[in-house]
Amino acid sequence: MIEVLVTALILAIGVLGAAGMQLNSFKNLRSSHSLTTAAMLGTDFGERMRANPTALDNNLYNHTSAPESYVNCEDTLCSVTQLAGYDIVTWTEVLQDSLPSASSSVSRIVGSDSFIVTVYWDDDLSGSRDKTCPAESADDLDCYTLTVSL
Repeated sequence: MIEVLVTALILAIGVLGAAGMQLNSFKNLRSSHSLTTAAMLGTDFGERMRANPTALDNNLYNHTSAPESYVNCEDTLCSVTQLAGYDIVTWTEVLQDSLPSASSSVSRIVGSDSFIVTVYWDDDLSGSRDKTCPAESADDLDCYTLTVSL
């Protein structure tokens, strides 16, 4: 009888260990998916920027948040400035739909034709808000940085 109890205990510990590995695997899978999504979306925005070189020359893609108003360039012929605003707004919407608590920033590297595109998101769903990249503490959002050169 004792052998059966010991066997059941060993089996229970093994099952709990396997369940823990499954949970850890799921967490890592979600993190990997988020990083891949951030990389794809960062590259997408880089291509949008390259498609509008006049706006790049005038730093119209530099941003830390989306503009509050914009012209829908799918329905209207847009100027270079309007297209840059439309790109930022639509890309930000996709970003926020794809990653938890997502935001972004784009800035020109001083004295160059290169830009830094940074995507931030709350990978561990902890409510983090700080934008230190790379993350230095648990309060910092996860981030992906891409350098776009012309």
